[in-house]
Amino acid sequence: MMERHNVPPIRSGALTLLIALAAICLAVLAVLSLTTAQADLSLAEKALDRFSQDAALENEGQQWLAQLDAALAAGQDTAALGQTGEDGAVTTTLTGEGGRTLTIAALPTPQGPGRYTLTRWQYGQERDFDQGPQLWDGSF
Repeated sequence: MMERHNVPPIRSGALTLLIALAAICLAVLAVLSLTTAQADLSLAEKALDRFSQDAALENEGQQWLAQLDAALAAGQDTAALGQTGEDGAVTTTLTGEGGRTLTIAALPTPQGPGRYTLTRWQYGQERDFDQGPQLWDGSF
């Protein structure tokens, strides 16, 4: 006679819960991944906009330096190109889109290989700190 082996039936309750939990975890990770990708895209677009503004200011600054160089080569007065400081440096501030600024200062040098020496090449951002959300007014 053949012996029968009693094999217990497969209980699917625990397995179903495990698969459902794994599916929920994967769905949450997918949503988090999508949110992170959108935030990265937004940040990259802001950085690209700022870099293009800086490049436009850089181009304008180089054009200003070319005008200064031409004026110094011709022996002309450089007062029309910007403000002259106490040390004799010619300074100008160029303003671009979005409040970006480029401040350039060049000191004319009568002797030496060049006609001027750059003493300042500084980017800046005009900000209005009074606008925007008030995070804390200092009261309790």
